[in-house]
Amino acid sequence: MAAPDIPGIKRAGLPVDLQRLAEEGDGWLKPEDRYALKTHGVCTQLQDGVFMVRVRIPGGVLLADQARGLARLARSHAPDWLHLTTRQSIELHWVKAADVPDVLDGLERIGLSSRSACGHTLRNVMASEDAGLGLDEPFDCLPDARAVSDTIVARSATLNCELPSRLNFAFGGSPRCREDAVLNDGGFISMLRDGQAGYEIWAGGSLGKAPRLGIQLIDFVPREDVLAAAEALVEVFIEHGDLDHPAKGRLKFVVEAMGDDAFRAAWLEAFSAARLRSRPEPAPVEVVAPDDAREILRVLPPGGWSVGVRPQRRTGKALVTVEVPMGDLTSGDLERIADLSERTADGAMTLSRDQDIVLRDVDLGRVAELREELQLTALHILGESPVASIRACTGSAVCALGITTAPDAGVSLLNSPALARNSTLRVQISGCPNSCAQHQAGDIGLAGSKVRVNGKTRDGYQVFLGADLPALQIGEVAGRVATEDVPAAVDAVVGNWESMRRAGESIGQTVRRIGVEAFALSIEAAMHERWASGPEPADAPAVRAGRS
Repeated sequence: MAAPDIPGIKRAGLPVDLQRLAEEGDGWLKPEDRYALKTHGVCTQLQDGVFMVRVRIPGGVLLADQARGLARLARSHAPDWLHLTTRQSIELHWVKAADVPDVLDGLERIGLSSRSACGHTLRNVMASEDAGLGLDEPFDCLPDARAVSDTIVARSATLNCELPSRLNFAFGGSPRCREDAVLNDGGFISMLRDGQAGYEIWAGGSLGKAPRLGIQLIDFVPREDVLAAAEALVEVFIEHGDLDHPAKGRLKFVVEAMGDDAFRAAWLEAFSAARLRSRPEPAPVEVVAPDDAREILRVLPPGGWSVGVRPQRRTGKALVTVEVPMGDLTSGDLERIADLSERTADGAMTLSRDQDIVLRDVDLGRVAELREELQLTALHILGESPVASIRACTGSAVCALGITTAPDAGVSLLNSPALARNSTLRVQISGCPNSCAQHQAGDIGLAGSKVRVNGKTRDGYQVFLGADLPALQIGEVAGRVATEDVPAAVDAVVGNWESMRRAGESIGQTVRRIGVEAFALSIEAAMHERWASGPEPADAPAVRAGRS
């Protein structure tokens, strides 16, 4: 299929004829029509006649009744399959072209939308799963994340024609959220200054084929100015971004072209102007001082505290993470978790950035009940599953840009002995270089590619190691393996790390201390001819182009 003229269709106003899609199917769609559909969250699959519909869940918070509504839509219009993304959205796949308008109408009826979920738009605005309740979260950033999402998406009819590329925003104050701040176009780190709630703001981060970490724009803005700060970021992007060349459209290229200081100055000028515009007062949030940590931690849930059962700021309450293997759920799974959220938690479920589901405000006395209910299904509390925790995109099974089937690689690792010994390791698998599973940020990252190993070119993965985001370092290519050798490579990586790590070191820290090249050679010695160290040679066969 020919590449769409994206600047041309934007200048034409992104017309979409959903009625014709319902009546005639997708055979008449030109590439430009398919791009325009993306701005409604409707994406072409690899297969003809069907689409993926991505549902925006701002801040990741899904009410129980909304979850049941999504389950009904998946049962009626998709093969009883819902996929959780790393950006707190939900995807329905295999939706027939004629069913797309019905699905969009169904989403509206349950208070959800796919508007601006794909294409050059403001994508989902993420918020910490623990916002306002976790010990590391100073206040609830969800109302601000939703206000930014709602305000900017409300202007999408105009902005989606003007944005040079997509924007991803992330809110939260935990150490994990600080990592997300440098990986996204906009990072809003929750913090308190002299008792006042506000944000430290970063911009220009992105992974993919040309990764770049974000820069700090300002060390503090009060909550009442965060919407102006986000709008200023959008305005600078539109003014200085390259609308006519989508491949260079991301905000990181604007920062690179202008330089950090000039970009920061342009944003500060736009921010000063945006602050003068009238807007509603932000929704009030309570800045809750945590109970005495000794009181919180000495009252234990059944089974004790763990990675999946974490203390809240109030004694007797827990955050419980339900592990969703590779982000894939059936309708029945989603309905069961919705029921549990009403019986044991606050009646909502928060989609996590690790493709899991977090239940909040769980009474410690209900943890055992929750655990037992989950064990009646294929689901578990995080850290209690007999298989490894893997993050993966959908890959080439359905994605038109996929090179490898990432979930298959994930399945091959579920029973890895090395990962079973180290259950907190983050293994992140993308089916192409575009980093939908954020492979450059994982302890071990795998990116689908054509790889040359031992003189043969085949489907496989580039293996990324050395990520240490607190030190502002992302993973880099240590080597390549064929698809069938992924389990052996991961076990070798973990085994070599175990033999060389110092106390408290992550894989990334060990690899950086030893050196990526030296560590890769230690894997090559273990794998013999099934591993090739370093990135793909320059004369290797080309892979299909990634998304702009």
